[in-house]
Amino acid sequence: MRGLMIGRFQPFHLGHLELVNQILNECDEIIIALTGSQFNYIAKDPFTSGERIEMIHQTLKESNIDLSRCFVVAIENQFNVATWPSYLKSSLPHFDKIYSGNDYVIMLLGDFGYEVVSPRFLDRNQYNATKIRQMIGRDKEWEKLVPAAISKFIKTINGVSRIKTILKTETNPKEF
Repeated sequence: MRGLMIGRFQPFHLGHLELVNQILNECDEIIIALTGSQFNYIAKDPFTSGERIEMIHQTLKESNIDLSRCFVVAIENQFNVATWPSYLKSSLPHFDKIYSGNDYVIMLLGDFGYEVVSPRFLDRNQYNATKIRQMIGRDKEWEKLVPAAISKFIKTINGVSRIKTILKTETNPKEF
């Protein structure tokens, strides 16, 4: 059985890692699908899809998760929401169930006949990528909310500086 985890992972945090472990406890394999692969260098999506794939891969390795059980793929957002479920089916390896805590995603995919599982989450207020990006931009303590591999990678690519620049720029690239 193969479980699907969908998200932007901007950045991947400890809550996401906990979900990976939950899915791998229930399924033989996991697909981690990064959405919005076409967006980057904006406030909501500061990291490229390639950077996010690398961050997640490094985290899985650091966590001693068997990489042979994991697919990490990037997909674009679809503007016609009603076609999104069929896009997932055609763009991803086969999956048996989808794990999501997003009520909208649960409704949409459930309407199209997919089995959607509501996972147990760590504190969603604390483990929130939007909050983490804001903390990075304001020099607050953010590193304890992400795996060590993520913190290291963000620093390696000058991601802290990138987020600060994006958040203060006059062009105001908040959303695409």
